[in-house]
Amino acid sequence: MTFYGIFFFYIIFWTAVVSPTPILKRGYKPKTNTIDLTIEKVTLAPDGFTRQLSTVNGQYPGPTIEVNKGDRILMKIRNKLGEPTAIHAHGMLQRGTPWYDGVPWMAQCVIPDDYEFTYNFTVPEEAGTHWYHAHETLQYVDGAFGALIVHDPDDPYKSEYDEEIIVMLNDYHHTNAQPLLKEFLTPEIPDNGLINGKNNFDCSKAPSGSKCVDNAGLAKFEFVKNKKYRLRIINTSAFSAFFFSIDKHEMEVIEADGSYTKRNKINRLPINVAQRYSVIVTANQPVDNYIMRSEFQKKCMPDAAANLPIIKAIVHYEGAPNDAEPKDNPWSDSLAECVDLDHKTLQPLKEEKIPEATKKFEFEIEFHKNKTGIVKAFLNGSSYIPDINFPTLDKIFKGKSSYERSANAYVFDKDGEVVDLYFINYDEGDHPFHIHGYQFWVLGTGDGDKVNKDELNTNNPIKRDTATIPGSGWMAIRFVSDNPGVWGIHCHMICYRSFRFCSLYCFFF
Repeated sequence: MTFYGIFFFYIIFWTAVVSPTPILKRGYKPKTNTIDLTIEKVTLAPDGFTRQLSTVNGQYPGPTIEVNKGDRILMKIRNKLGEPTAIHAHGMLQRGTPWYDGVPWMAQCVIPDDYEFTYNFTVPEEAGTHWYHAHETLQYVDGAFGALIVHDPDDPYKSEYDEEIIVMLNDYHHTNAQPLLKEFLTPEIPDNGLINGKNNFDCSKAPSGSKCVDNAGLAKFEFVKNKKYRLRIINTSAFSAFFFSIDKHEMEVIEADGSYTKRNKINRLPINVAQRYSVIVTANQPVDNYIMRSEFQKKCMPDAAANLPIIKAIVHYEGAPNDAEPKDNPWSDSLAECVDLDHKTLQPLKEEKIPEATKKFEFEIEFHKNKTGIVKAFLNGSSYIPDINFPTLDKIFKGKSSYERSANAYVFDKDGEVVDLYFINYDEGDHPFHIHGYQFWVLGTGDGDKVNKDELNTNNPIKRDTATIPGSGWMAIRFVSDNPGVWGIHCHMICYRSFRFCSLYCFFF
């Protein structure tokens, strides 16, 4: 527990003196929200198959955290997992509080079993659809996650919908994630998928001796004729990208990863791991029951995924029969798989002139066997290895100025550097990359191992925190290095085709 003692002074100093003061608008007075979260293992059967899950307050998914822009969050974690943990608030920039980012061995030591720890941070500029999840080993794959919504008093779309609905999508395994990692199973195929923690499973496919019940039940969403709904859609998967849709209902995209967008009318929404979107849906169809569906993008997965089912939920109009089976009316759009919603059409609501780059880096992503024959990920020839005895942020406070190559450390010591990152992906699989502590502009993506710099979009590109690098392709992003701290950048897939994506990190501080 030395780590927490070391940071006590810094926490008090930064919170009192340096931490940003929220900008108050429309007379809103920020408040402090105290959220008590107990992380513990509970036996549940979300799709009818009984297994042990890592839950938050005994729930799967965990309880939703809802705050307002400008508020302070006191997230009190009580660890009852029987193993260490750490919690990351995905989408929170942690300006002035980098030690609360929740990444073990970068920002903090892990929270030991049977120990309590409080994350204390403000959200002065963040708004929109986010989530929180365990960032230690594979705990969030086993259920340690939940939605984190930051409401905006100045939301430009607030008057254009009647209600909000949270929709959480995820792939789902009937085997605990830790054994999956240890055994390096290939191919890594989920057993099912869930919407808001529910779906049915065909128990005839369950292993002998397991406990399984058919027709466990689907999630149900209540619509009222002619009302408009803001659906906040979050992909909390281990490694699966989806196409999300509602039969017979168009959607208008208005948010991507906390950034407001211009209206973008679509029928089916591609959403990769850790991405979030808000869409407005109008209940303008005849009163009936309709299928909400989350379809695996199977071209991004091993061939054995071909038999995975469509994940379904029910949209029930008020006045429709409760027990009537909805008709199957899927949209027939043909969409490219393993890539994001086209960034050329996904435009920010307010036009923004982005600054010219002052520094550029090119990162090559490859996969090789290590000395023990295990396939691992490499960034510019280096596979990340955490120092479990000396967190990186602690090293900085103690004046350490050099880092082992395996730390994949990239140092920015000049405030306001405008940084271009070019990712060259030599793997055939796509990679949804997430940066902690920042949002970034997506300048472009493409095929091949050469970034087409002449066609990069610097005219009003979308800004977000998670974007997909195509398989055997590239992605170019830009951000302003103006948030002191240690920030991980990594593929958010957990364990795909037995690769260890957790080794793909670099630091910005």
